[in-house]
Amino acid sequence: MNITLIYGSQRHGSTWHIAQKFVSRLSCGGEVREFYLPSALPEPCTGCGVCFTQGARYCPHRQYVEPIARALDQADLIILASATNVFHVTGSMKNMLDHMAYRWMVHRPSPTMFTKQAIAITTAAGGGMKPTLRDMTDSLSYWGVGKIWTYGKAVRAIDWNGVPAGIKRSIDRDVARLSEKIGAGGSAVVPSGDIQRRFRLLRMAYKLHSLSPLDYEYWGVHGWLGKTRPWDTVDRTPEDLK
Repeated sequence: MNITLIYGSQRHGSTWHIAQKFVSRLSCGGEVREFYLPSALPEPCTGCGVCFTQGARYCPHRQYVEPIARALDQADLIILASATNVFHVTGSMKNMLDHMAYRWMVHRPSPTMFTKQAIAITTAAGGGMKPTLRDMTDSLSYWGVGKIWTYGKAVRAIDWNGVPAGIKRSIDRDVARLSEKIGAGGSAVVPSGDIQRRFRLLRMAYKLHSLSPLDYEYWGVHGWLGKTRPWDTVDRTPEDLK
């Protein structure tokens, strides 16, 4: 299984250790691409909007965005791993998600997303994991990812060395169980009913009205305004940045 893993920080804390446990169980000799934020994407999204109006190739930060986008397209499994900071993802993870806004289903989703799996991982000393996971799963679902898993753990420590032994054992059990479920899905999945319904609703909206000629053209070229569905596409080769 090819894996693309994006970390919300460069710190090797509890979230990093858990992500590594999933990788060791699921990669099985597949390619693993890792991106550490903010070094992999140091420039903040300025909200200039050119990715929406002209195309992602015109993003002023394309040199950083493009490698991440391509790695997402080439993965069988996407892992987003962010510690909980003030009840949300790290600023660096939010910045990455902002840069990928043009890939939301309402705009120009990659056809490769619909048959992938993804897992969002977070840890916290105490609480705030639910909204942190929501930050990541919102983008994953609107990218069109077919099957999304989550794992959040209160570790009662600020670093991995301080995590109680009992919690580490429970993490190992949890990772083993969830990895088995993810592995059973294989390298291609049928998108969930929620994803398919969301796509169909957007398709209906596009047939009535589109705010963006670029987005409308993109949907038309892929045949999505007709009978073609992205999860039925035979050729899932990642495309050039649109």
